[in-house]
Amino acid sequence: PIEVLKEKYEEVLKIDNVIGLFIATRCDSITDDVLNYLEELSKRTFLTIELGLQTIHEKTSKLINRGHSLEEFDNMVNKLRERNINVSVHIINGLPYETEDMMLDTVRHLNSLDIQGIKIHMLNIVKDTPLENLYNKDKFHILRKEEYIDIVIKQLELLRPEIVIHRITADPDKNTLIEPKWLLN
Repeated sequence: PIEVLKEKYEEVLKIDNVIGLFIATRCDSITDDVLNYLEELSKRTFLTIELGLQTIHEKTSKLINRGHSLEEFDNMVNKLRERNINVSVHIINGLPYETEDMMLDTVRHLNSLDIQGIKIHMLNIVKDTPLENLYNKDKFHILRKEEYIDIVIKQLELLRPEIVIHRITADPDKNTLIEPKWLLN
């Protein structure tokens, strides 16, 4: 609820030396009331909304149960930018059955949007999840470290130069990670 968000965000902004907020969310969870509040917040503090896209490919999105369409994502990016709110996007490389070209297409699509940042992640298969069940059943290809690095380099070469790169990998929880084990290094 908007009241809960306001309470939490306003409390954080009162802390000494806090100069802004990065709010990670989903495109389908931002109501018009929340959008109005975010616009007001962006006039008072540095604000970036981080939206999880993961992939532009609808078949993959359905497989990983994203719960929203690419059109919904694009519409929310446009709504945020119309209000001059910064947008950073999360993508995942190595999703089941995606090819290198598909991963590069995701970045090509992002270049067509007015985004300010990107976080690139490698797929993590985590214990006790539907993704672990799918992996155990189908043994889809897991990117090797060298493949991941090569794809990220190609994505960075494609990316518009003004887009800030916030992350090119993440640290998984060693107690729950199934694959890829190379992420632990």
